[in-house]
Amino acid sequence: MKNKKSMLGSFLFLACLLFLLQGSFAYGTEVQQFPVGKQVASFTVGVPGSPEVQKYLGLKGDGPFKIADINAKIVVIEFMNAF
Repeated sequence: MKNKKSMLGSFLFLACLLFLLQGSFAYGTEVQQFPVGKQVASFTVGVPGSPEVQKYLGLKGDGPFKIADINAKIVVIEFMNAF
């Protein structure tokens, strides 16, 4: 009898978890995407963690930098939303 209650509790927990996760995948899908080819507003980024990263990005100096300071034809930026 105790084993059946334990299995039922585990099943209900898993079912609730799956139900909650299903709703979280749809969150934010109504937000419009950033248009392709549009320029990002200028903003300043903190100092990279190591000299190797600075060299890889082609940055001069040790202070904060702007995306325009990166010596590259294409720069891919990934924006993350943490809440």
